[in-house]
Amino acid sequence: MTIRNGRRCSAATAYLRPALARPNLTVTVGAMVTRVLFEGTRAVGVDYVKDGKVLTAWADTEVILSGGVINSPQLLMLSGIGDPEQLAAHGIGTRIPLRGVGRNLQDHVSTILMYQRREPGPFHRMMRADRIALELGKAYAFGKGFAADVPGGIVGFLKSRAELALPDVQFLLTAAPLGAWPYFKPFKQPFTDAFACRVVIIQPESRGTVTLASADPMAAPVIRQNFLAAEADWRSLRAGIRMAREVMAQGPMARFVAQETAPGLARTTDAEIDAHIRATSITVHHPAGTCRMGTAPDDGAVVDPQLRVHGAEGLRVVDAAVMPDLICGNINAPVLMIAERAADLIRGMPTLAPAEIPTNDPTNSAYNRLQPNNTVVTVG
Repeated sequence: MTIRNGRRCSAATAYLRPALARPNLTVTVGAMVTRVLFEGTRAVGVDYVKDGKVLTAWADTEVILSGGVINSPQLLMLSGIGDPEQLAAHGIGTRIPLRGVGRNLQDHVSTILMYQRREPGPFHRMMRADRIALELGKAYAFGKGFAADVPGGIVGFLKSRAELALPDVQFLLTAAPLGAWPYFKPFKQPFTDAFACRVVIIQPESRGTVTLASADPMAAPVIRQNFLAAEADWRSLRAGIRMAREVMAQGPMARFVAQETAPGLARTTDAEIDAHIRATSITVHHPAGTCRMGTAPDDGAVVDPQLRVHGAEGLRVVDAAVMPDLICGNINAPVLMIAERAADLIRGMPTLAPAEIPTNDPTNSAYNRLQPNNTVVTVG
């Protein structure tokens, strides 16, 4: 979680706002970039629409796209970079043929198990209107207290099969009901206390696409997630649900559980579990991969290891679209890392020296410098 002093600390809060006063930075909001401008194969600027007017921003050095997993490939395609057949279908001439643009869309998908608590817990108690009002004031003024945290953040990573090299299932525990409200008897009745375990597949094999709906930059692109297209993804989710049930049946958790309300313990067969997956599956909001990194464009790569678009000069993509594959977990921190690394590449900074981080390797040379049971690993 990105929390600083008891408040959410977004990338805008941490990076952009401190830089707003710099004379070499101009931020334009309420604008829509419509295409990248080229001289030959060199990107020299962008056209954008603001207040109904078409304006141009020229680039002295390079153009950097950070439109995200959906809009970065969309803008490349609108600018003539993509699969020639798809571009031609919308009357767009091909400037640089890159068939990988918009392909390789990946995301983590999840289903949910719901549990009613045996008796109300601390979240339920603190949501009484007078208590939560006080806590919100404390959180706002001091960044501390009950309202400065969220009833989540407890996660687990598990292997659905022992032979896997890495976990393929993640548990996200939400220690409160998904629907809750401040209450105060007799004016507002309290909610029924509950908690949830979201089961996530973190090595999905399914792949989707982002394509153009038309050559109109204002038209939303066509997003086909293709969730659960691969049978292996179904196997992982089924196994994850059954493992979550095993966890909830163990003593430390069972004492809190009154009953499983969704899908209900009576639903045990593959068909019944699959029906629950179809009814409740949602994205975990970790899309990636639509402008994936690779050393050569002929295998579907869009950018090189320096995030430069293949076949173009002065054009980079810096967002989660460049990830060749998903990591086995949440992607917020890796995306920030990509941005920091890109900043170094753009500025020509040398590669940082290897860092030492905690791990479970007792043979590491820095072992004795850490607390008991902690070791380190050297990473590039």
